[in-house]
Parts: sequence; structure tokens; C-alpha cells
Amino acid sequence: MDRKSIIKVIALMVTAFGIGIDFTGALMLVPSIESSFDSDITSTQWVLNIYALFFAMTMVAGGRLGDMYGHRKVMIVGLSIFLFASVMCFFAPGLDFLIGARALQGIGAGCVWPCTLAFGATKVSKQEHRALVMGLILAGVTTGNVFGPMISGLAVSFGEWRYFFLANVLFSCISMATALILMERETQHKQGEHIDFAGMGILSFAVLLLLYGLDVGADWGWSSIPLLLLFFVSAVLFLLFPRVEKRVKEPLLLPQLMQNREFLITLGLNMFNVSAAFVALLYFPQYMQKVLGWTTFQSALGLAPLTILLAVGSVVSGTLYNDFGPKRLLFWGYILAAVGSASIVILPSSLGYFHILPGMAMIGLGATLTVGPSGTAAVCAVKPERAGLVGGLSFMTHLVYGAISVACATAIMYAVSLSTLRDKLAAAGIDLTDAEQRAINGGSLSTESAHAVMAKLSADQVEAVKSALTTAFDSGMSMAFIFSTISVSVGILLALMLDEAKLHKIES
Repeated sequence: MDRKSIIKVIALMVTAFGIGIDFTGALMLVPSIESSFDSDITSTQWVLNIYALFFAMTMVAGGRLGDMYGHRKVMIVGLSIFLFASVMCFFAPGLDFLIGARALQGIGAGCVWPCTLAFGATKVSKQEHRALVMGLILAGVTTGNVFGPMISGLAVSFGEWRYFFLANVLFSCISMATALILMERETQHKQGEHIDFAGMGILSFAVLLLLYGLDVGADWGWSSIPLLLLFFVSAVLFLLFPRVEKRVKEPLLLPQLMQNREFLITLGLNMFNVSAAFVALLYFPQYMQKVLGWTTFQSALGLAPLTILLAVGSVVSGTLYNDFGPKRLLFWGYILAAVGSASIVILPSSLGYFHILPGMAMIGLGATLTVGPSGTAAVCAVKPERAGLVGGLSFMTHLVYGAISVACATAIMYAVSLSTLRDKLAAAGIDLTDAEQRAINGGSLSTESAHAVMAKLSADQVEAVKSALTTAFDSGMSMAFIFSTISVSVGILLALMLDEAKLHKIES
């Protein structure tokens, strides 16, 4: 590549790095955010879920808008939104405000990411360099995934989780400067492009209602009429989505794709591989902080085996794909992820960090063998001119199901840990009200509500409560990984169903 192209690639890698640190870095902040806003895990999970959902649902539109109005222009708009939202996160006065700011961050990232990839694919002078450029951009985002937890760990070690979002501000400013200075304006744009706002709106609202129902289920009661009505409306919207898609001019899911067996299988393979990784990224840092008593920075280092494997996997899986084929990689990748998830359930908590380390390694290896190959297989299942659309759909499905997985796992975890906590407290002869048990459930004793509860207890009772909380958290996390194991196991069946012979002969 010439010097000018190299500078452009470096600029795109910086942008990708900024997006990468935001996703994994925010996960490490969950215990600190719980303490700061006196909330529980069912509420703070939205810091992850709302970002993933809005990122996913904006991404396809962001790519289309880049085609219509210029990738440079949409990238700068997206970075401006991301920058503004990061400032909002820093100054957030409450959890609801922070969740709203994270949603706005997701919208900004959803505009930036597809335009970053498009710039890398179209603005390089030689065709043979494009694969290298795309690999470098992905290396930028995965490197960000590795360093994100460490940056958030440092922020918390300085006494304020909000400092993490200053890193977002910094990298947004650098990315905007490089885009303005180094990226040339585009003079030719696609004509006649349409965006499926109706389909995206219905699907987003359906997922939001489902996630909200899983969030409030423990408080409302799982058999309560309002909650059942919420789930019913969500189900109706999910069923309405394909009907709307048949009527819009350029739907997210083309009818030809829905009739393509191999494409549907690969889309499923893009979904189920994320369950174990997302649940691990959410709960392993909390386990290290709440059960093992590690600092945020120590838990960031403890999470490194998972994040490094995820980063290396994006590079390695591309070379393995041609040598071994997607079916073999996906099958063994899903096997590893399933065994890794199951190991969290089986291994005793007395092992401490080694309770989660084998699972962390196998889940990371499983993701290495499934995330990249499933996306590549999806693209191979359609005509070349639909590769961009399918690539976006695959990643969108990946993130949306990841958010749903975290919400389901958290609902299960919260219910099981609360039940275990009640049993342990009753056995110890400690009488706490339902509200007081909910205030300490989840293992975070640094909130104001938890302090008020613990202040009423004697020293011996405090130790008994801490022991009960450790057992309750471990029980809840184990049940969350049972859900993860079942979810990933579906991917094993889909991998067996994949027909490699037909995969590269699709006419749809």
C-alpha cells in the first residue's frame, strides 16, 4: 500500500479501537454503577443491553445512509453523536439517564461502524490489499475489546467509574479529526436506496418489550397480568415483523433470503454462538469482584484470557476457514463453548478463580471458531451483490440475540440467587424483609440500601449474610450458564445441519 492508504488505515483502526473499548469496558463498570446509583443487576444490565440493541438496529440503516450521502459524512455524524453521548454518560445523574445515553452511544456506533468498514473496503488503491485492510480494522476493534476492561479498571482505581467515558470522548475527538483531515469527500453516491424504518422500528420495539419484561418480571411477578400482556404484545410484534417485511420496498430480510435454507441456518449459527460469550463477559467480572473480592483492575486482568482469545480469534479464524471448512469449525467451536459453559455449573466454587478459568478458555476458543466462520458462511450462502446486506444482518442478529441472552440469563440468575439467599438466611436464623433481601441480592454490599440493611445486623450476622450472598451469587451464575449451555447446544445441531456442498452453490 502507498503511504496515503496506510495513513487512512491507521485512522480507521483508531476509530475501530474506540468502538472496541466501549463495549467490553462498560461491562467492568457494572458493580461500580450498582453502588453509585443504588440499583441491582436486573437494572444495570441495561447498560450493556440497550447499547447492543441500538447498535444492532442502527447498523443496517447507517450503512445505507453512508451509501446514499457519503460514508465520510455519516461517519462524522455518528462520531458526533457518540461523542455527545459519551459526555452525557460522564455527567449522568441517575441510572435511567445513563441508559438513555448508552442508547445514544449505540446509535452513534451503529452509524460509524458500517461506514468504517465501507471506507476500508472501497478506498484502498489495490483490490489485493482489501482483505489485509479489513483484517487490520477488525484487529483495531478486537484490540479495543482487550484494552477496554483495563481502561475501565484504571478509571475505577482512580475512584470514579465515569472517567472511563472520558476515554470515549478522547478517541471520538481523535477519530473525528482524522476523518476530517485524512478522509476525502465522496462525490458519487448510490441512487434509489431505501431504508426499512418500519421493519427496524417494529423489531426494535418487540425486543425492547421482551427485555423490559425480563427485567421487571421478578418485581411484578412472572404470572402477573401486566407482565403477560407485555410478553403478548412483544410476541405479536415479532409475528407482525415478517408481514411488514413483505410490504416494504427494501426489507431487512428479502423474501428470497427467507426461502434460502443454508442462509437461515447460518443466520442461526450467528445467533447462538454469542450466548456464552455475552453471559461470560457480564458475569465473570462480577464473580471476581463480588465473590473473590478482586478490584476492578484485577478483574480486568483476570478476564484477559477471554478477551485476548476473542481478539486473536478474529484473525486466526479467517485462515482456518479455508483449511477446515465452516461445518467442522462451527461444530467443534460450539462443542467447546457448550462444554465451557457447562464447566461453570459443574466445577465447585471452592476453586476460586479456577472455577471460571477453564470455562473462560473454552468459551473464548469456541467463539474463535464460530463468530468469524458463521459470518463468512452467511455471506457465502447468497449472491455476491448481497454480501454487504447479509454481513450487516448477521452482525445485527448476533448483537440482538446477545442482548436477549443476557436478559434471560439475568432474569434466571436474579430469581435463583434470591431464592438461595432466602433459604440461607432462614437457615442462619436471620430475619430480613423481602425488600431488604432484594436490596442485597446480587452480592453488591456497597449500595446505600445494602449499607442500611447491614447496619441493623450484628458482626456474626454480617459474616453469615456475606457467606449466604456468595453462595447465592454462585448458584445464580450457575443457572445463568445452564441457560447459556442450552442456547449454545442449539448451535451444535445447526452446525450438523449445515450442508457445505450447497453453501457455495446458492442461486438466491
